[in-house]
Amino acid sequence: MKRFLVAFILSMLAGWAVPAGAAGARPHTSTWHRLNPDQSNPAPEHERLRCREAAVWACHYDKVPEPRLNFSWDRTTAKFAGRDVTASWACPAWFTECAAVTRVVDGVVVKIRPDALACPWFSSFRRALAANPFPLPFDGVAWPDSDCIFAPQR
Repeated sequence: MKRFLVAFILSMLAGWAVPAGAAGARPHTSTWHRLNPDQSNPAPEHERLRCREAAVWACHYDKVPEPRLNFSWDRTTAKFAGRDVTASWACPAWFTECAAVTRVVDGVVVKIRPDALACPWFSSFRRALAANPFPLPFDGVAWPDSDCIFAPQR
């Protein structure tokens, strides 16, 4: 089963579902990985999100070079800061993976895409590859399937 690290980018708001950290405890750090199969890129990408989980979550987004897999890579980065809103979050009707959401963090991020979407993130890149099987190293032709869920356009 895919666990979703949900990225709802609406205006400048983002919600991410991630494993719970102990409230009031020392900040926990987590790293999440995602295979980006967006065919507008020259090849798939390995995306990474590193978070410090505390009263205010602070996350850093970047891409990881994967030359042995013939993946695309660039220096794109982003910062996210937000608070846990799991208790008050209502799953939108367009998102079909509500049962996989374990935590939602709402906050501000540099707007990466103008649309709202939810994409699965994994605790290792090996798991991301296993959830999206395709021939490796990338041959320039056989792309992995897209696994993001997009909100309807307004």
